[in-house]
Amino acid sequence: MHPTLELLDPLNPVRRRMALWLLPMGAILALVALWTSHLSGLDPVDRFFLPLLAVGFAGLAAALWRFPRSASWVLPSAHGLIALYLLSTLAFQLLFRPNPMGLSPAAFWVPFVYFSSFLFFQTRQAVRLALLYLVTLGFLSVLGSFRGHFQVEHVNALAQFLGANLAYVGLLYMLVRVKEGYMEAQLDAYTDFLTGLRNRRYLDLVLERELFRVQRYGRPLSLMVLDLDGFKQVNDTHGHEVGDRVLKALAACLEAHVRQSDRAVRLGGEEFAVLLPETSLAQAARLGERLRQAVAALKVPPVAALSVSVGVTQATPTDSPLSLIKRADEAMYRAKRRGKNRVEVS
Repeated sequence: MHPTLELLDPLNPVRRRMALWLLPMGAILALVALWTSHLSGLDPVDRFFLPLLAVGFAGLAAALWRFPRSASWVLPSAHGLIALYLLSTLAFQLLFRPNPMGLSPAAFWVPFVYFSSFLFFQTRQAVRLALLYLVTLGFLSVLGSFRGHFQVEHVNALAQFLGANLAYVGLLYMLVRVKEGYMEAQLDAYTDFLTGLRNRRYLDLVLERELFRVQRYGRPLSLMVLDLDGFKQVNDTHGHEVGDRVLKALAACLEAHVRQSDRAVRLGGEEFAVLLPETSLAQAARLGERLRQAVAALKVPPVAALSVSVGVTQATPTDSPLSLIKRADEAMYRAKRRGKNRVEVS
């Protein structure tokens, strides 16, 4: 997921925390079900799936705990295991051993498949998965009816079951679309309309999270502030249309030279910033020098030449967003006073 969307989506950090609780609990419940089923007799589906669920959930929980950033496959895998188990249980009931009450207790868990589809997958993919699951259930129901062992209570239960599941899918789709529309509007509020970079409001938001990581885990974090030299003269001489092209060129230059985990931001006017997680002061200073050289090589006719003054600083555990930005600003103004087109550290 894009870093901005990851920051704005409140469900993203919650998913991992919930999974770290629910996956081990699911493994324990599968073992309990396996033990209790031995007392009343295991059907073939439970005999195969319950041990698989217990081992699978435990393994997925361990992978998510050990590799929280690279184990993005864990939650979809858990979703797939549960969906396959429920589908197999219902298929066994519909085709081979109808429940005297109409539907087995496993049917109560089917809506989980739809909810988890919309939580763990992109909207279009989630809709396809949910509809595929629903169509498969409908197909199994039709096959079961041809076997001739359905009574009136079975038909009634199945009709209500399939109708309720179709309603679940429709309502979930509507809720997800509303959520996505809200996130898109929120993202627009954190985007600079001219350059397409994030804005100062976004920097303040993300700095809170990054500084928390510095304070709690001692991870390095650096901030770079860049200011175009003589930009007022560019506007006065060539007009604002050329000035806008210069700002866009600088924004493109920043995005081309930073990592995916870095965040390039337009603070306002001709002032920009780059937030550099997992980056020491020395590394940030070297990147600042590369950016200074890259900007000097930019060609935006009819402007003869471009340059930036760069200030770089590294966060400390006692920093606030304001103090960190202020220190980087001071380093940048020191670069201005010392002749411009240079990098200063603080």
